[in-house]
Amino acid sequence: MKRLFACALAVVALVAFGFVSYRLGLQAGAAQAKEAFGSVLASVQADLGVNKLQRLRALESDLARGCSKEALAKVRFDIDVELYVLSSFYRDYKGTSAVDQLAKRDPALPGQLEGFKKQYGDSWTEPKCVT
Repeated sequence: MKRLFACALAVVALVAFGFVSYRLGLQAGAAQAKEAFGSVLASVQADLGVNKLQRLRALESDLARGCSKEALAKVRFDIDVELYVLSSFYRDYKGTSAVDQLAKRDPALPGQLEGFKKQYGDSWTEPKCVT
């Protein structure tokens, strides 16, 4: 009887130890994932910021040299690209709070994104400012 009790106690202890180990592992994994997410997000935001800054500097240069038609064409292409990206996002996350946030910022945007078609296709040659 004592032997059976000892075996049962050992099994209970082993299951409890396994459960505690599992919970600790979940907490450690979640903390590690949260920490890694922040640095990846910061890296992506920095990349996007540098890309936008470079584009704005190029547009500023075109405008400073009097190439307003070329700058306007580039802006229109950029708007088309952004609408295409947002339309994909809209289709993938329609009905979620993320899309609701888009509608709060610009109530007309969901209507634009619903049936959006790219104006420029898959390739486009950027006009050069020759002045």
